[in-house]
Amino acid sequence: MASTKSTNDVIAQDAPERKKRKRAAIIKFSFAGAALLGIGAAATSAAWTDDAWFSAAATTPTIQLQGGTGTPVVWADADTSATAIVIPSSAFLNLEPGVARQYTVNLKNLSTVPLIVAAPTVTTSGAIFTGANPAVVTTTGAPGTLAALTGTATVTVTVTPPLAWNGSATYQGKAGAITLQFQGASS
Repeated sequence: MASTKSTNDVIAQDAPERKKRKRAAIIKFSFAGAALLGIGAAATSAAWTDDAWFSAAATTPTIQLQGGTGTPVVWADADTSATAIVIPSSAFLNLEPGVARQYTVNLKNLSTVPLIVAAPTVTTSGAIFTGANPAVVTTTGAPGTLAALTGTATVTVTVTPPLAWNGSATYQGKAGAITLQFQGASS
């Protein structure tokens, strides 16, 4: 007896075979697509390139305001009240009622940039600067902007005892102290 296969039997046996062929075709096309993408990427990365680089140094300025007294002026750093430049004691010695006394102080900018220097902060202490009729300290010649490395300015310090001291023993033989603080700031 001869065996005959029915069409259904042939189709059923071919189904797994067709699936294998279909899967193989999908894998081949996937590899081909990936290869094309790789060639495109390689073609893009083969372009010529060139760079432009920059570098720079950066620094900060040096800030140095000096003070000085005398003729010729003797310059000094006076960065704290402990290192203050001392005005000669003769400048305001034996103050008399109503008689103003003056002394000139000097400033010099040794900074690498211009400095803006305002009028000084004046602080007083002691008996002649307190009470009902204290002596008054004023300054004239606000320094302003001092040029870098060479700018100088002079400021006149004036101590004026009031006329009310005349005939009064309240301020006789008394003392006091004056502190001037100048501050230079870069803009």
